[in-house]
Amino acid sequence: MTDAAVMGRPTTQIYKEHDPELPDELRTLLIRVMSKHLENATNPHYDKLLIKLWDRCLTLAPDPESKRLLAKLMMQEVEHGVITANILKGLGVDKVEIPIEQYLFNIPIDTWCDLCYFHALGDRVGMYVGENWGDVPYEPLRSVAPRLHRDETFHATLGYQNLTALCQTPEGLAEAQVLIKKWWPAALDMFGTSASRFSEKYVRWGIRQAGNEELRNQYITDTRPMLEQLGLVVPDDKANRQFL
Repeated sequence: MTDAAVMGRPTTQIYKEHDPELPDELRTLLIRVMSKHLENATNPHYDKLLIKLWDRCLTLAPDPESKRLLAKLMMQEVEHGVITANILKGLGVDKVEIPIEQYLFNIPIDTWCDLCYFHALGDRVGMYVGENWGDVPYEPLRSVAPRLHRDETFHATLGYQNLTALCQTPEGLAEAQVLIKKWWPAALDMFGTSASRFSEKYVRWGIRQAGNEELRNQYITDTRPMLEQLGLVVPDDKANRQFL
């Protein structure tokens, strides 16, 4: 988080739903970030993703306990979609049909290892960007932020635990080493471009805790050692990237 952005925050007031004093810029930014947010029960593109993930979880899970935990994870994903839709409805937006922009969600999930990476790396990004809204001056979003962040932590931790178990065998570690080459750059690209013109505005209003590049660098600092601990060689952070 830049000092200039923190110092420049326009207000310390917390606005309620339908608050006539909600600043126009904050309203516009909230609508933008929540409309682009992946989890949205009114977005048919999210429904299609949920159907795909339910199938992958039930098909690829190697044992009943894994299925149980993934079912809990998927239930939370559905609930997140309802939460986002309700927040947008309070801002005057009844339906969203924006395609999912992050290409990580279009990567085929063909194996259990793919699914482990999807949660271990993809959901882990949500801990840094999508669910870190505890400082936003809009009560409907601020109040659910701790729960959303806690759920995303569960999703990412489950993915990492599954990946850890997989890497205990030579065959699993070899597969993970091959697949990391597509999942690592896709996860880093989920943070968006470093030169985003909205990034500083989000920070200034407390919608984000830091800019895209700062959050990405923190993610790398925290996550790379976790992967290396499993015996994986993590690719260069700029290799095969689409959004630098």
